[in-house]
Amino acid sequence: MSSKTIALRILEDVFIGFTTLLMLAVAGVPMDWLLGLVAMSMREFKEFALFILFAALLLIHTIATSDTAP
Repeated sequence: MSSKTIALRILEDVFIGFTTLLMLAVAGVPMDWLLGLVAMSMREFKEFALFILFAALLLIHTIATSDTAP
């Protein structure tokens, strides 16, 4: 596996994880344990999760569309 494939797999896992957490938080699943762990309010956590989602998507796009040397 190339480093590009490994990086994409890691970013995909990060994207899926934060997407799942964000969807659960928006759906109303109790997140008190997580909010206590990261010391954030629910609003701050949702904003942080959205930031991570968009950052992961941009990194995935950048890596997938980059030219690799032969």
